[in-house]
Formats: sequence, structure tokens, C-alpha cells
Amino acid sequence: MSRTLPFQRSPQATRARLSKAQLLPIPRAVADELALAAHMSLTALRSGSPDIAPAQHITEAMYLAKFLAEAGHGDFSHDELLRADQTMAAVFDAGRTSGSWTLAADDFDRLAAIVSLYDHQLRRASMGALSVASDRLERFKAGEPYQPLPARKSAPL
Repeated sequence: MSRTLPFQRSPQATRARLSKAQLLPIPRAVADELALAAHMSLTALRSGSPDIAPAQHITEAMYLAKFLAEAGHGDFSHDELLRADQTMAAVFDAGRTSGSWTLAADDFDRLAAIVSLYDHQLRRASMGALSVASDRLERFKAGEPYQPLPARKSAPL
């Protein structure tokens, strides 16, 4: 009769298993769903959205892309983040006034490049990197000031 292998049930063993799972790539279906939502939000802003949600989603994707880049997944300069942030601030200001959240044609290419970077990052980054970036985003949304991480060498894209 065969014996089953005993598995440790300690909290340390559970954390070790979770840590190993964090090293795995983001599941393809999850990456595709996140990327598609960002691309759809960008398209909605291009044509003008009666809802603020696409602008909020693009802003979140923009910061996630920056946080993932700081973790070594691609290049996203601080200056480019500032320009994109100013673009989104203008979208929010105009949207509150007019009731239509629209991205100017001149700004579309800038944000499309960021969404494409985010899409690419989702296909390359680990679950752990996305979890850390998501945690940073939640803290940022809760009012914690943006603090750039020390520069890390970027992983090849």
C-alpha cells in the first residue's frame, strides 16, 4: 500500500508555497483580460465617454505600468509619467465641466504607448510583481505620496 507524503501545515510552509506562486507568470487569461480592459478604456476616451470610469482605469493602468517598470519590467521615465499625469488631469477637468471624458488626439499616442507597455508587461511580469504594483497603487490611491523606487536594471522586453 502506498503512503502519502506528509506536508507541513505550518504558517511558514503556507507562506513558502504562496511565495513560490508569486514567482509564476501572470496567467495568460488574466493578463489578456487586464490588457483588453485598458485598451477598451483608451478607445472609449478617444471617442468620448459619458462616464468617468475609462479615465480612472487608464490612470490606474498608467501607474501600474510605472510601478512595474520600476520593478524592472520595461522603461517608463519619470518625465513621461508627469506628462501622462498632466494629460489625465486635463481629461478629468474637462470631463467634470462638459460631462464627456475625452482624450485629445495629440495625447492619444502618448497614452496608447503606455497602454501598450502595460500590455507587454502583463505578459512578462510575475504574479508577485503585479501584486506589489497593485499594493503600491492602492496605497497611492489612499493618499500615500508617490515615491519612485531605486532604479533597477530593466528586464529585456
